[in-house]
Amino acid sequence: MTHSFFPRDQWFWRFHAVAVIAIVIITLLTFQFWGELSLTNVISSLIWCLPYSAAVLGFRYLFLTRDWQQLAMAKLVSLSIAYGSLTAVLVVVSVALFSSLMLWIGPAGHDPSAASAGLSLRMLTGGALQAQLFICIWIFIYISVTSARRIKDTELRNLRLQNTLKEAQLSSLSNQLNPHFLFNALNNIRFMMHENTRNADEMVLALSEILRYSLASSHRDKVGLQEELNIIERYLALMKIQMEERLQLRISVSTSLYPCLLPPMILQMLIENAIKHGIEQIPEGGLLSLHANEQADSLIFTISNDLPAGYSNDKPAATLGIGLENIRKRITLLYGSKAVLSVHVQETPPEKPAFAVLLQIPKEIRQ
Repeated sequence: MTHSFFPRDQWFWRFHAVAVIAIVIITLLTFQFWGELSLTNVISSLIWCLPYSAAVLGFRYLFLTRDWQQLAMAKLVSLSIAYGSLTAVLVVVSVALFSSLMLWIGPAGHDPSAASAGLSLRMLTGGALQAQLFICIWIFIYISVTSARRIKDTELRNLRLQNTLKEAQLSSLSNQLNPHFLFNALNNIRFMMHENTRNADEMVLALSEILRYSLASSHRDKVGLQEELNIIERYLALMKIQMEERLQLRISVSTSLYPCLLPPMILQMLIENAIKHGIEQIPEGGLLSLHANEQADSLIFTISNDLPAGYSNDKPAATLGIGLENIRKRITLLYGSKAVLSVHVQETPPEKPAFAVLLQIPKEIRQ
């Protein structure tokens, strides 16, 4: 990256202007209280700003082009003090020469050689230390501000990279969910085509609506609960055609929760798993229920299904397959520790246990 000697950043020139004005005021006050506030001193103070600006601009140029920002702090401080000492002498000498020239072309009747010698001596002895102090102060403020901006820019870049990674991870997880559902649905349609072509046609129509929703929602992190319930109804209608009376449903969701937001296809995936790994494994079928309620600042969804005979409750999470882990990763990426996904077995009544998944996410309302 190339850097020009004169920066184009407005913040730099604002910072430098404030520094120059402060230095001129301090210098004039010094003349006022400990010296003589003459026209020559005022002009010298104003002239002093030109080589001073050249000195600090030179440091900025070297700082950027020689990558001094990569140096250790101790080495950078030593280098800054050395640079300030050298350029302070050059600044004072240039001002002294210009001031001497002004005295030589001054009004008749004065001794320019004596006056210029006295002025030059005062500038060289007293001005060098002052110039070094002002230059070093400018340098250290510039390093601090530049370092702070660089840290902020680095943090912003890291945040952008994290967001990009998060979006890539969410996209990857969504792509794992959708083919899983598609595979199951196409298998169901294939079996139905040999039994009832009319039902198979309705299943294809329902599947097309589900896929359209899935593609549209893949570009959004959140969708409205009502949208998700609509597509769940289409999915359950599709499954009802295949399973008929074997699939019993109980859905309890208040309409007041419809504006709430949640990740797309998550409830659908949980319901699909409940049917695929639970009710479809029971010859006589069973009950699938979806219940939603709000608690404080959270939405809580409970999806439960009857368990097949001979179910062992030693490893309840195994009945959900890979879908549960994908959903857990998605809600963790979106909500962090504010989201909870847990599973348990409801053993009442004991003769017909049910498997339940609890999903808790922060309550968000569509504006």
